Amino acid sequence: MGCTQSSNKYTEDEDFPLPPPRPPRKLKRDLVKREDQFKAIDEYALKTPRSAELSVTALSAHLVNGAKSDLERIRAFYRWITHNIRYDTRSDFHDRNIDTSGAAVLRMRSTVCIGYANLFAELCRECKIPVKIVSGYSKSFNYDPETVFTTKETPEHAWNAVYIHGNWQFVECTWGAGSIDERRAFIKNFSDFHFLTKPSQFIVTHFPYMDNDMSKSQPWQLLSNPLSLETFSRRLKGFSQMYVWNLKPISHPDGVVTFSRKLDLTIQYPSSYFFVVARLSKKMSTRNFDQYVLVENLSGNKIRIRVTPSEKGTFTLKLFGRTDPAIEELTALTNYVLKCEEVDSEVFAFPSHQGPFGSYHDYIEAGFHSSAGKKAFLQSKNGKVDFSIKTTKIVDAVAKLEHATKNLNLSDNYTLLEREKGQLHLKAKFPSKGYYKLSVFTKNENTETFSPRIAYLVFCGEDYPKSEPFPKTFPQTTQFECRLLSPATCEVKAHEQIQIRFSSPKIVQALLHKTPMEKKGNVWEGKMKTSSPGERIGVSASDQKGSGYWRIYEFNVM
Repeated sequence: MGCTQSSNKYTEDEDFPLPPPRPPRKLKRDLVKREDQFKAIDEYALKTPRSAELSVTALSAHLVNGAKSDLERIRAFYRWITHNIRYDTRSDFHDRNIDTSGAAVLRMRSTVCIGYANLFAELCRECKIPVKIVSGYSKSFNYDPETVFTTKETPEHAWNAVYIHGNWQFVECTWGAGSIDERRAFIKNFSDFHFLTKPSQFIVTHFPYMDNDMSKSQPWQLLSNPLSLETFSRRLKGFSQMYVWNLKPISHPDGVVTFSRKLDLTIQYPSSYFFVVARLSKKMSTRNFDQYVLVENLSGNKIRIRVTPSEKGTFTLKLFGRTDPAIEELTALTNYVLKCEEVDSEVFAFPSHQGPFGSYHDYIEAGFHSSAGKKAFLQSKNGKVDFSIKTTKIVDAVAKLEHATKNLNLSDNYTLLEREKGQLHLKAKFPSKGYYKLSVFTKNENTETFSPRIAYLVFCGEDYPKSEPFPKTFPQTTQFECRLLSPATCEVKAHEQIQIRFSSPKIVQALLHKTPMEKKGNVWEGKMKTSSPGERIGVSASDQKGSGYWRIYEFNVM
């Protein structure tokens, strides 16, 4: 949001010269010690009676009366303005020559940025708090990262710097009041972030430029090392929550990135939990390329976003996230513009997946060891994977395999999940080349439902059309802690002698197609001659003598 009016510039009172602009020695974190520090003054400002809103002088006097310090006074001004003044989105605002003085804004309850800044400044001046209206360039609601700011353009935005406790601080009432959506409608949405914003964060979206004088404007960045306009233009714009959560784009700080074939973006986060979703689309198009973006958790509280487009062109990469696993809603973080100049001759899509591969936030509570899922990317060997997952308690688990672009027949058992004390054993086969999502689900307590706990990304570099599925298994297969030794496929040949072997520490009796099997230690063995194709051969077992049998394996005669 912007739209300053040069004819309505605020003039500072010559009787009260402003302190020189310098980087603040104290930041918001030093001044605001508690989350509820402004609760009382905020409530007071929001309950301002209409009788106190008849003039700037009356409003300032009322708000100051409820404050105990200059910090609370400017907070009361900020909270009242952001709650009561709407942004005027009409495109003919300038043509109508609307008055943007504090008195006019107070009367109309609608204005543009210069009106917000004027009203805040006039409220401050009423109680002798030094204040500055700063004009310059901003990365507002319709900002395009490819925009190049130059001093040939007239600055289009205005905000305030206010002097309290011996330091200059930024106050941005316009953005603090809300935002503009894609239909250019004003959405009222109070933002605490734009009150006393840290200068190093503020400069990402606000660049001071006044009176066509860069040397006099740069000090109002309130930075020890001011940025150039060129650097400001390049710098990635993050939405406010990106800075509230202290996320840092450590690999690519600029908003436009040019690359060939593959791009890896790395973001660092300070919290113990951070969930990211990436959306990729062709710029100026509705075409979706989400399956060519991979989000990965790295060590050291880092997340990597890998982009491998299937075609050249300019893309928009939108990042969303959350820091609380109990909240499903995702918050917009930032938008990159990506320019892909060259692609590989063969590009594989990634499986559909929300967030990073690896363990889910509640996997430890579900019974998995802390090491489970740390290695989220697997490479198949001869079209197979075979590995173990540590557990801390007995878990009732199932596995699911999904190809990125092909539908696998759910009746084909391309996974075999087995359990024994302290671990799960997971085997999978991959009939086609490409990326797969291999998920492990466990049963939720006190319900019959299952939830995902770990998601692996597996790459298979070759086609294996003759890859045969595993035998069909049943809930008692894992309950009895069965491990299949042979055969490892669901298909057995017709009219041939076969031997079936599996181990289990819990089974006391087993049948192969109604014939008792022989136990050797923990290994059960059974032999039989298969009949005609189409027959199904079952293995049943019991963990108690004299009790009923449960099906644990099923084979198909081919």
